Amino acid sequence: MLYSPQKSVLGRDPERTHRINANSFQQNAITSFGEWQYATFYTDALDANQSGVCHVNITRRRISQVSNTVNNWETLTFKDYNQTMDDGHNTISIAVCRGDGTVHIAYDHHCDDLRFRISEQGIALKSGIGSWSTCNFTTTQGSLPGIASNDFMKEVTYPRFANIGDDLLLTYRIGQAGLGSDVLYRYSASNHVYTYLGQHLTGISNSPYINGIDYSLGRLHISWCYRNFVQTDADTPANAHKQQAGPNGPENNHDLNYAFSDDLGETWKNSDGATLAVLANQDVNTIRPGAYGIRVFEIPMGSGILNQEAQAADWEGGFWVLNRENRSGSQRWVVYHRDPKGSWTSVQVNSTSQPTEIGSRGSICADRRNQVFLVLPGNMETSLSIMRAKILGGSIEFEEVWRDKGFDGEPLVDIQRLEFSDVLSVYTRTASSGSEDAKKNVVVIDFALPIVGEENVLLREL
Repeated sequence: MLYSPQKSVLGRDPERTHRINANSFQQNAITSFGEWQYATFYTDALDANQSGVCHVNITRRRISQVSNTVNNWETLTFKDYNQTMDDGHNTISIAVCRGDGTVHIAYDHHCDDLRFRISEQGIALKSGIGSWSTCNFTTTQGSLPGIASNDFMKEVTYPRFANIGDDLLLTYRIGQAGLGSDVLYRYSASNHVYTYLGQHLTGISNSPYINGIDYSLGRLHISWCYRNFVQTDADTPANAHKQQAGPNGPENNHDLNYAFSDDLGETWKNSDGATLAVLANQDVNTIRPGAYGIRVFEIPMGSGILNQEAQAADWEGGFWVLNRENRSGSQRWVVYHRDPKGSWTSVQVNSTSQPTEIGSRGSICADRRNQVFLVLPGNMETSLSIMRAKILGGSIEFEEVWRDKGFDGEPLVDIQRLEFSDVLSVYTRTASSGSEDAKKNVVVIDFALPIVGEENVLLREL
């Protein structure tokens, strides 16, 4: 079992119908580099005359590699940008470029123009307190450093960052639900500009929904389902695709697909190592639906899988995906695992709390000792549980190691902190108890992870 965690409050969650903090596709809402941990979130505008307005916040605190001691957060609120759309898609993602110490954030998108800020160089490299002010950041930008605004920046949704050594990757969807594709950029720490790599995933009468983009041991991993496009009636509003739940919903999701890249996103291969796309190629420069070998599990439409659940790359070369399926008439959490040799298996998770078809999504992660954890939200109550993988007779099972109640969000993990420390930081929301003094808060929960002996490292037997 895990020791009792420490919990810190980042801020009061906005008074909105739709959750805009703690959504599964925020990559990342929380991240660490050096002595500092960073998180981002929305709060309601403090001005009573700005009803319905939210502001972007970035906060940081000093952290330890071995302790889950809670230190004070230093929060910046950007009052120069008003977020007004009550839509759970319009979240914030943050990243730190390790090479030049810049902090990047992208926010407020659902088929919208790009909205992006970047800090001055070196702000994350300073070991002392240093300057930490909104003045250290640009205003909201509609383009990326080094790339002028273009059509690829006009219909942005789901921005995600990934650290690749000293540099960063940025990916997001262009188009709309059921009719979208994904594009990829690389930020250079030496040149301080972004470069467009290409459209690595292309939808054709459908759109790919990725579970994430992860980099480990020199390899990039992506996994995704497809959502088929269903033609809408003539009376359907032209902006229906921008609604919280548009006409092309998760009932049209199908299959688990996978690809990897060993050259930082320029060449993509299927699970067996066959080349799928070379982004700089004139001909085969994107992964299209039905490409040979991309589907690793056939999951028909109507099977209860959700888009954008979770994935993780471990430190043995393995890869993990968390989702849910309707098995034997009821929804169950399911983990799909690719071992370092490329063999896939799926495991039904025997959890205390089961998922619903469109309930809150969970997270999966691997720490630096190769322990694999699930962080599962209650879909029918306010629980939050953590489960750890274990090996029994050569098969993978999950055991519950912590559980509590009083939460209401899609938990997100600081995977960067797990790379260098034994602390699991979980970003989520608390549930409201109904009283004025107990509204929802955005919180970070810190768990000190057990240090296992070499003989007990979970994946050694696989």
